[in-house]
Amino acid sequence: MSALGRAHAWLRAAFGRRAAERDMKDEMTEHLARATERFRARGMDTHEAMLAARREFGNVAVIEEAAREARGGRWIETTLGDLRHAVRHFARAPLMAATIVLTLTLGVGVSSAAFGIVSGLLTRPAPGVPDDKSLVAIRGIGTDDGQRTARGFSYPELMEYAGRPEFSAVAGWTESVVVAELDGQEAGTAYLQFVTPNLFSTLGLRLTAGAGFGQRKTGDHAEPELSAIIGHSFALRQFGTAASAVGRTLKVNGVTVVIVGVAPARFLSAFGDGEVLTLWMPVSAWPVVDQLTGAFTNRAIGSFSAVARLRDGVGVRQAVPAVELVASRAAAALPAATPRECKAPPCATSGAFTADVVPLRGDVRFKSSRAEDIQVVALISALVLLILLVCTTTVSSLLVGAAVTRRHEIAVRLALGASRGRIVRQLLTETTLLSVAAGAAGLVVYALVYRALRDGLEDADVGPTWATAMMTAVFAIVASILCGLSPALHATRDALAGVLKDSARSATVRSRLQRAFVVAQIALTQPLLVMLAMMIAVVAREGERGVNRRGVNRELSEHVVRANFETWAAVNQGDNRLPAVMERLSALPGVVAVVPQVNGYRVLSIEVPTNGASASRRFEARTQQVPPGYFKAMGIRLLQGRDLIESDSAAPATPIVVGSDFAALAFGGINPVGRRLTRPALDRGRRLGEVEIVGVVSAEDVGPDAEGSAVRIFTPMGGALAVPTPGPDALLIRTRTPAAPMIATFRDIARAEAPMIPVRSMQTLAQMERETRAEIIEATGASAVGGMITLFLASIGLYAVVALAVNQRQREIGVRISLGARPGQVVALFFRSGLRVSLVGLLLGVPLSAAAWKIVTLQLRVPPTNMPLIAAAVMLSVVAVASIASWLPARRAAGADPLEALRSS
Repeated sequence: MSALGRAHAWLRAAFGRRAAERDMKDEMTEHLARATERFRARGMDTHEAMLAARREFGNVAVIEEAAREARGGRWIETTLGDLRHAVRHFARAPLMAATIVLTLTLGVGVSSAAFGIVSGLLTRPAPGVPDDKSLVAIRGIGTDDGQRTARGFSYPELMEYAGRPEFSAVAGWTESVVVAELDGQEAGTAYLQFVTPNLFSTLGLRLTAGAGFGQRKTGDHAEPELSAIIGHSFALRQFGTAASAVGRTLKVNGVTVVIVGVAPARFLSAFGDGEVLTLWMPVSAWPVVDQLTGAFTNRAIGSFSAVARLRDGVGVRQAVPAVELVASRAAAALPAATPRECKAPPCATSGAFTADVVPLRGDVRFKSSRAEDIQVVALISALVLLILLVCTTTVSSLLVGAAVTRRHEIAVRLALGASRGRIVRQLLTETTLLSVAAGAAGLVVYALVYRALRDGLEDADVGPTWATAMMTAVFAIVASILCGLSPALHATRDALAGVLKDSARSATVRSRLQRAFVVAQIALTQPLLVMLAMMIAVVAREGERGVNRRGVNRELSEHVVRANFETWAAVNQGDNRLPAVMERLSALPGVVAVVPQVNGYRVLSIEVPTNGASASRRFEARTQQVPPGYFKAMGIRLLQGRDLIESDSAAPATPIVVGSDFAALAFGGINPVGRRLTRPALDRGRRLGEVEIVGVVSAEDVGPDAEGSAVRIFTPMGGALAVPTPGPDALLIRTRTPAAPMIATFRDIARAEAPMIPVRSMQTLAQMERETRAEIIEATGASAVGGMITLFLASIGLYAVVALAVNQRQREIGVRISLGARPGQVVALFFRSGLRVSLVGLLLGVPLSAAAWKIVTLQLRVPPTNMPLIAAAVMLSVVAVASIASWLPARRAAGADPLEALRSS
């Protein structure tokens, strides 16, 4: 049956039911009339006869209700009636309805947003990539010391995957960072992907403008095609429109290329990673731009990622054995190597590598452990659950208070024959109506916020979808049940006689259920506030580290520039020009020193002997590699011992320099210089020998490390503790005067001396600190707003409890004041009542707060020493808000006119 036919049948049935109801009423009226005539014939007057006829016939409303239920389809009319009744009820109490809707908007909206974000990160493709079940990612998996790690594919291995019959298409890409120039001006560091020509067609993407590459087939690479497809945001920023970009030229690492297309909006890569300035070039241009030899034949050059489209009828499980076979062949073709000899994978180690196939959704990149993702999801889920529970308990306490004031209405309806289930359904309908309105409002707010922030969310598509809308409806229904069921059952439990004995305003009905909801609300508020406060503590701690975490004297922050370079491509090509850059920069007037740096670090666990050699203490630290003369150049005072020297990198016991705070913590007043320490690295638990302390520097100058630890360890470059990198990839440039005006000159020198080494960033340490502090303020502000909203919700429930008590006990208040009670005594009476409720909630919330502290400590690495301060601040905040929420209605009660109170009771 068509939709029109079903609508027509429903209308006929509806009109049929109305006609049947009219016939039923006419029949009942006729029956009562005849019964009335029969009783009149027995000598009764007309009024007595009518009453006798009604008693004989029974309750007309109940009989009509039973007839409607027996006829079926009554639920539609009763639901519409319940909705009309709910609308009329909330129209009489708009303030309460608005409060409930706003509260549930927060709870349901946050729940929906969290679902959208988590599902976007875990189950949706990257932005711009179609949600196609046939699209998969081929992942390389290596083995190193028994642990599975990610690996890239060589070009020959990629071509073998492309030849498998399980796939209708296979595409791959390798990444590079290059210097882009447009119209003779440097556009900046660009994120470049050398792709097989079929990448966009394999993903099912259509270019916004342009025809795309001239080469089309997967394996086209015989002749270099110097063309590029640029990102949509980059095209709009540089050319105004996408169409205007096509046909223009730009230089990539000094090579002139033609723009032949503009990528779809928001597309950065198949995995979602990339930057605004993103380019795609055919893989045939790879050897020209990156100046490589043997790129298409050397199986040891393995940096490709791969996506594929499954053939019809082939699933992921059928494709996995095929890629495992290809991977085993690729591993067999490589020379054997030990893990230490394998500096640049792929290479065949003691554990041969393999590959697998996964759907192209979420973060498909291989990870050795999913524990971190699980912790993040658990933390988000805990926060959302707490917010939802706080909101629902707030609404429940309001509904219980409203139900107490409606006791007479409900009792009269029960007396007229309505069943308890019917009244409960009516009350649940009212709550559901508000929850659905709140869910719709929360979804709209989420969509508006996402639209405002969408351009900044480049890595994932976390906007609302139909699945998010469905989950919002589920959250709304769950919230309505959580909020409304207990109040509805509570409102319909009293007998009619007991209710009618009380007047509407003089009854002192103490709602224990409402107080229980408020206690639960305050108990749940505590752990939520603890989690938010600990997040603020983490963010504030990061901000306080500022410049000092970079191991540079704070007073020199305006005089030191940190320049980060992308050196790996140049080093692999044997064209590392960074020393030439250092030489030119050092010769500039006003430059005091230029010091190379390595961005990587090692995490070590150092054992310090105590009580002779019978016991030891263990300290964990991140190392920082520094060259000779580093401390003097960066204004760091050497308190004891000596600086690092060139020969330290070859010493049998690796020399290290430590901070004075670590020296005092580990050795007390003993001079640590010359002490040798056992050094088990946290690099898969291998012990790497000993270290010898050769110097102590001022902790005030270097500050804590990036994790806030006082254990600062400086190691020589190129020694046993060095990070396995090709070489330095950053420079610290110290100047005599503030360095900001000289940054443009530094960039020009770096570009002239090392055109193949892109500059990632170049800022003074003071600029970096200001940016960090701005982010800190933004993050702490958001968390603080969340905390204030949570406290406000807690105050609503407590205010409702005290206000209800004041409203019910107006006669008592009038009598007390008439008998000489002072206003302060009345205030104290209700204030103590509200405060008792809040204190009970605080005590019950202590275990929950401890559990929240454990969760956040494990996830965000908050120092345990912060817990007493955070707990005290949270408890004082809750008590303060509870006091205000109790005092306001108590003060109103004390100011009441006793005559008015006695007259209205």
